[in-house]
Amino acid sequence: MMSKNGSEKEFILTLFLLKYPEHLEDLIGQKLGFVEAEVPIGRRKVDIYAINVSRRLPIFIESQVSQSDQRHLEKVLEILDATSEGTIVWIASGFDEGHLQRVRTYMKSHKHKYIDFYALRLNEEAIKLAIELNKMYRLEVWDKLHCIKDSVYPPLEQHYTYLQVPPYHTGRMIVKAEYDFMRTEDVKQYMLEKLRGYVPYLTNVWKAKKHNSHDCQLSLGGGRNGINFKVSARNKYGLASIYLHFEQSQAELYHSFKSEIQELQVNIHPELMAKDRKIGLSFHPEAELDETISTLVNILEKMLKMMGPSTDEKNT
Repeated sequence: MMSKNGSEKEFILTLFLLKYPEHLEDLIGQKLGFVEAEVPIGRRKVDIYAINVSRRLPIFIESQVSQSDQRHLEKVLEILDATSEGTIVWIASGFDEGHLQRVRTYMKSHKHKYIDFYALRLNEEAIKLAIELNKMYRLEVWDKLHCIKDSVYPPLEQHYTYLQVPPYHTGRMIVKAEYDFMRTEDVKQYMLEKLRGYVPYLTNVWKAKKHNSHDCQLSLGGGRNGINFKVSARNKYGLASIYLHFEQSQAELYHSFKSEIQELQVNIHPELMAKDRKIGLSFHPEAELDETISTLVNILEKMLKMMGPSTDEKNT
């Protein structure tokens, strides 16, 4: 099993590709649309999932900051099993020829699958910079990703390809998101996509979320384990709300914030409250959903500014 530290470096690579997709798009000749990180595919999560909008085909991207290994090979083979068309990209610092042979053998024995496969080699200097970024305060990482773009060229290089999508084949993916704001899950997904534009530096917003139609709250990791933001544009009481929830394991930190509630009210919102291991507030939503989301974002940004450094895992 990969270490947590290794996983974080890989997530920084994922963030780099989300912010600067052109480095990937140029190598595979495709534009990435509807991009999300850590999307469930079968029993596992793929690092990046996107859609080639012009050809309506899915794109699956699996990345690692080390030499290709058995664990990632198995993920690639599972994606191959789970899809009948699209593009699969495997990014690594180098590739074992035996691993590529396994992929090649699978592709040759499944010619009916319209799949293109790319193995892209990650520049060692990009890995070193990802290690340095991994040491930073988490909310500063997004704005520092340009360090990789500015210092490393090219960050990715093509190593191997195996193509079997016919040149004029068009897939069946839906490429236009249509929301029904009467549906709780649609409101949450819309809000998540808006947050990616407003607060991209809260990097958990890039991760795909499972939506429960009976839960109106969007859950976002707040830094340390046991701390989560719960955001709702309209909860079961008809109110918009934003609260930072603390599990029992983080009760000490909660009480530390609670003791400073008056200062937090001055700097975040006068109606901010601390109760039952939750810090936040509810308010009557605006007439327009976008206006409500804008108000929530304003409060969220102030909470991150005031409380983020204390909830950062690296400060524990």
